[in-house]
Order: sequence, then C-alpha cells, then structure tokens
Amino acid sequence: MDGATLVVSPDASDRALYGGWLQAAGYPVVQAASAKDAVAEHLRASFPLTVADLVSASLAEVELIHTVRKARPQADFLMLGSGESVNVVVAAMKAGATDMLLKPVSRERFLDSVCQLRGLSEASSKNCGHEDELRSRCDFSEIVARSDKMLDVLAIVARVAGRDTPVLITGESGTGKELIARAIYRNSQRAHRPMVSVNCAAIPENLLESELFGYCKGAFTGADADKPGLLSTADGGTLFLDEVGELPLATQAKLLRFLQEGTFSPLGSLIPHKTDVRLISATNASLTERVDAGTFRRDLYYRLSVFPVHIPPLRERLEDIMPLAHHFLQLLGKESGARTPGLSREVLYYLTAKSWRGNVRELQSSVERAVIMSEGSLLTSADFRILDRWTEPSLALAPNEFGKIGQCVGSAPLQAPNWTQLPDEGINLPELNRKLVIEALERTRFKVSAAARILGLSRPALRYRMKKYRLDARGD
Repeated sequence: MDGATLVVSPDASDRALYGGWLQAAGYPVVQAASAKDAVAEHLRASFPLTVADLVSASLAEVELIHTVRKARPQADFLMLGSGESVNVVVAAMKAGATDMLLKPVSRERFLDSVCQLRGLSEASSKNCGHEDELRSRCDFSEIVARSDKMLDVLAIVARVAGRDTPVLITGESGTGKELIARAIYRNSQRAHRPMVSVNCAAIPENLLESELFGYCKGAFTGADADKPGLLSTADGGTLFLDEVGELPLATQAKLLRFLQEGTFSPLGSLIPHKTDVRLISATNASLTERVDAGTFRRDLYYRLSVFPVHIPPLRERLEDIMPLAHHFLQLLGKESGARTPGLSREVLYYLTAKSWRGNVRELQSSVERAVIMSEGSLLTSADFRILDRWTEPSLALAPNEFGKIGQCVGSAPLQAPNWTQLPDEGINLPELNRKLVIEALERTRFKVSAAARILGLSRPALRYRMKKYRLDARGD
C-alpha cells in the first residue's frame, strides 16, 4: 500500500496500539512483526514513514534502516526504544533514524512526531516530483538540488536554455554559477559546438583584450603570428565570462560593440570579424553598484543582463545541505576507490547551523576534511568540528569546551567569548538566534528545560523557537 505508514514490532499489542493511533488520525497502516518482514514490505510498496520498535537484544532494526535507505533514500524512520536499548538507539540514530522516542510514549507525543515527519515526507515527495519533471526535460546531471529555491532556479534555466538570449548569473562566491552556466549550455541548441570559459579576474588587464579578441601578427612586440581570440574559438557555441565585473573599461567598449553588431576587430586589425556566439556572464559583485561608481558601463550591463539568474546562498537553501554532502561523499569514494563513511542524521543540526560563507565550495571542503579525520563508518558533528574550528574562527565552541568557560587555570580565569562585540560587517540576527538555539539543544542533548535555562528563555518560548526552526526535542 504505497503512502502508508509501516509499523514494525515483535509485540502484537504494540503493533495494534500504534497502528490504532495512526488509523484514528487518518493515516493508512501496514504492520510487520520483524525487520525481515519489514524489508519484504518495503520491496512490495513505498512507505514514506516506518515506525520501528527497537529490540534491546538485536540490531536488526538498524540493518533495516541501512537496507531500505539504499533503495529509498528519502524514507523516514521513527524509532521507539527503552532505556535498556540505549546502545541500539544510538546505533539507529547514527544509521539515519529521523527521530526517536523513549517508551512509554504518549499518544499525543507519538502523533506529534508522526505528523511532523509525514509533513516533511510529503514536502520532500512534492519537491522530488518537481525535480524529476525538470530532469526529465533537461540535463541537470551536474547539479544537486532539493530546495524550492534551487528548483525554481532550474525551472528558469530550463526556460532560457534553448534561446540565444544573453544570461547574467549572479550569486555569492561558491554557489555554483559555473555549474548553472554549463547547464544552460548543455541544454541549448549550441551544445554540439564548444563552450569556452574565461575568468576575467584571472587574466592581467593588459592581456585580457587580446585573449578575448585575438591579435594580428605585428600588433605588438612578440606578436610573431596571428592568434585567434576566445570569441573566434567559441564560434557557433557559447562564451562564458566569469567575474565579468572585472573587465577593464576599454575591453567593455569592444565587448559592447560585439553584442550590438556581432562583429569585433582583433588587435592590430581594422577589418571587422563576424562570429556567432552566445554570451553567458557571471559575477559575485553588484554590477549596479559598479555602474553607479562608473567602473562598469551601464549600456553593457543592460546588454549582459537581458535574462538574469540569481543563485541563492547555501544558508538560504538548507534542504540542499545533506544531499550535497552525500554527493560529495560519493565523489570522494569514486576518486579514492575506497569506501567513504556515511552521514549520521545527528550531523544535520551542525551542518544546517553553519553560515557557510563559502557556500557549496566550503561545504565540499568541509566534507573532505571530515572524511580524513573520521575513524568510524559514519560522520558525526565531531568529525567536522575538529578542523572547522581552525578554518572558521567564528564558529561556536565545541561541546567539550563549553564547560571550560569561566573556570580557572591557576590564578587566571579563561575568558569567555565576547558575545556582545558587533562585527563591522554586521550580523544576520535571525540566523544567529537559530544557531544559538541549536547549540544549546546539542549541549543539553535536546533537554528543553536545560536548554531554556542556558538561553535565558522560558520553556514555552524555547518550544516556540524550536517549532519555528523545525527542531524537535529528544526528551525533557
């Protein structure tokens, strides 16, 4: 029965109890008496949520998670355990259990967790359907996207790819602007012709014009033969200008003429050359600010930005973080030929709390560092924290360091971080609030009362923030 909730327990009375609660709440239910039976049910149908009763004497339910996730990565698991099965509970959470409740569990608490997980599953299924539809129409093989914001970007790319319209891609450094440019190229009518890329910030100003437009023999000292430029090389195809805001004004004038007339003159020649090239540009700078400052031509800006595409930063599309991390782990495995660790669900809180100023590129580096530091089969937040504290000094202290704040070493007290010092560049206050809530919950193992005391909040105020940030308590 596709879409039903699978209830797994060796105890028939427990299966009847949990199944009854679910059916009374309007959820269809399928029951299984063992992990083996549950795997067989998953092979017959698709269950967005599995409720499994952990047995203290067995790790079969943990193997169930591993087995099902290989075939259906989006499946969620709600594990029910007792204090006696604490080792199994820990193993299940590391294996990827979405949530865990300690028995005896109340009907209200049970249904609250199920409702939240089913809501997430339905949203994920909706996004997966949208993503599948987009990928069936276009080749987005290099791009990992699950969030609404990135799927909207892909939808826009799908609309413009088949045209010759100039595209300006904007976004912070590391967001994947070149990947989007390549996707536009691959899905265009020019995909059979070359795509030529140039980073305008990487070529000295006095050489950039000759690289783009070419030169004739004798145009300058050392020009011993004619050399075609990148515009000629890309004839019939696509030219990608990365960091286009770094173009010198003189080069901007020649590029504008090409966009207006379709012709250009190589250095040392008065004869115009005609070429058929589609132009895609990208920048992490504000071109409008540069236009106002007089360092970028207004007329060129309007020519380049006929169709703008903006890529949101990673901190605004948290749903992409875990899929991207999984993707980078797969790439590392292919490159090394060795088995790489998996990702525990626990690490989600750490990764989504970071600001990711370097965006996707920073996440990729962070995953690679964590793999090097890891000694287990699953990456945890500790594997990321070890080196992230050195590469990003602004990160909050690791859990084992919090207890040291305010303690004395000899006669000199350790200094606590200056939480009230406002950086010159300002802060993102909502993001900071969210990070502090997550940090307090991690420190207290998701004990709401203890976390509320650390934050100086009442329990209802903290629960309000947890609901707002879609966090859940593991106990109280």
